[in-house]
Amino acid sequence: MVSCESTAPTPDQLDALEQKVRADHQVYYDDLNQRRAAGQLTQAEYETEKTKLDHQVHSKVDTMLWTRHELAQSEMKANGIPTPDRPVLLDAPGVGSVQGSLYSSSRMNGLGNQIQGNFMRDVGGSNFNERRAGTVYDQ
Repeated sequence: MVSCESTAPTPDQLDALEQKVRADHQVYYDDLNQRRAAGQLTQAEYETEKTKLDHQVHSKVDTMLWTRHELAQSEMKANGIPTPDRPVLLDAPGVGSVQGSLYSSSRMNGLGNQIQGNFMRDVGGSNFNERRAGTVYDQ
């Protein structure tokens, strides 16, 4: 059941971590607001700085969660647990290994082909391979 659990970040995890990281960066947001209120920044400069700060927050959240995911995937691979990029290898049965299969080995290997060919020759008579398309009345 452990391998069924996804380690990919969910939207809820992204939102929760973003709130935490944004709270950690609140000092920078407050400083930015104070500089705008004091007239040190124009509205355009404020928007640019705020966009940069928002980008830093989003980048940190993405890095933290996706790094956690990659570490969990690496640990699972190291322990031999299947992951989406390394699934369980299920080999299909080989030709003739399934009893009663249409593709049995007696039909595929040389001896089976020889026996089947001899049977077709014997049933069809001596001119089995000489028959052509048409009716029995054709000469």
